[in-house]
Amino acid sequence: MKLELFLAGKYLFKKKSSQAIHLITGISVLGITIGTAVLVIVLSVFNGFEDLLSGMFSRYNPDIKIVSARSGLFEADRGLIEKIRTMDGVMAVSGSLDQTAMIQYDESQDFGIVKGVDSNYSKVVPIDSALLESLQGADVAFAYLGLGLANKLGVSLDNILTKLYLYTPSGDWEESGLSAEDFGKHSVIPTGVFSMHQDLDNEMVIIGLDQLREWTGSEHKLSALEIRLKPDASTTQIVKQIDEWAGPEFLVKDRYRQDEAFLKIMNLEKWLFYLLFSLTLVLVSFTIMGALWMVVLEKRMDIASLKAMGMTNESIRKVFLWLGMGMGLLGLIAGFLLAIFFYSLQTQYALIRVPEEFIIDSYPISLKATDFLTVSLTVLTITWLACLLPVAKIREVPAIFREE
Repeated sequence: MKLELFLAGKYLFKKKSSQAIHLITGISVLGITIGTAVLVIVLSVFNGFEDLLSGMFSRYNPDIKIVSARSGLFEADRGLIEKIRTMDGVMAVSGSLDQTAMIQYDESQDFGIVKGVDSNYSKVVPIDSALLESLQGADVAFAYLGLGLANKLGVSLDNILTKLYLYTPSGDWEESGLSAEDFGKHSVIPTGVFSMHQDLDNEMVIIGLDQLREWTGSEHKLSALEIRLKPDASTTQIVKQIDEWAGPEFLVKDRYRQDEAFLKIMNLEKWLFYLLFSLTLVLVSFTIMGALWMVVLEKRMDIASLKAMGMTNESIRKVFLWLGMGMGLLGLIAGFLLAIFFYSLQTQYALIRVPEEFIIDSYPISLKATDFLTVSLTVLTITWLACLLPVAKIREVPAIFREE
């Protein structure tokens, strides 16, 4: 193996007799360098967006959320709630009830979700930090609107004389169906505007749980149990324990599962783009194939001499296979260095910016060790496949070679 590597290194770095071979080899290495850098940058940009959006979502998501596996509402099990509340690692437990409603403010109307929360909600979700503005000194029940919904309806907290009307179903409508008489009209005074993330901001009103239960007649119903854990708690173990207690009728979701659909779409887009840019490396591999083929033709005399001295076809094949892999490895290392250089420029100087209406100034980027491993396997595999056809020609070179 040492001899094969020595000969491969000699052929890789030694000056070729033809300038065309030099040029094609250089183009091959340059193509792999650019392709490698692009693959790493594509993955790192998607990593950056995933970290950014997941952070925005998870900041206002509970550590654990328990929902019904069959229907939207379930009976509040006080025994289960108390068992969860007394678990090691659990800081707070909050019950919430979600209800679709028509929302009216002055002459504006829209559909949204009314979320009823209990007194522990602020311990589970940092709603106070999400408030952009609030009505100070008002001795009324709280009613917080999402920023997008408040803008659509034209809500002004200063105008305390204009109330917000919520039309919600009442009674046991899930079994009997809905009619016009099943809707109740309720009024609240908007006391705050919050901003968590776009989906909630565009459709949600947060009020007290008891108040919403009274309106809908769902006295003992909940839509979810939301749990906040202590910093040193093991989410996996607590989810497993709660899952055993709750049984198959409930879904116990950690932060990832709460945004599972979004994260799956992000990952799908990420790997589709990765596959697309990997195809460019397949095209570049044809230059590697051509360069290696020309080297094999140039070194026919050397191959014949090596065979005459007793070197097998398989050993000579390994020499030129290592030669091709060496070109790929040079391009891979150079590509990694180029990607790291771009990463430094982007993080320090915001090289590529985004339009002003976005919440960030420049494209987020995050390098991960697993991405380097994935790109390495991709580049080296494509290079290896490109080398197979040229090195197969070695078998056709006779052991004794005569120049015409």
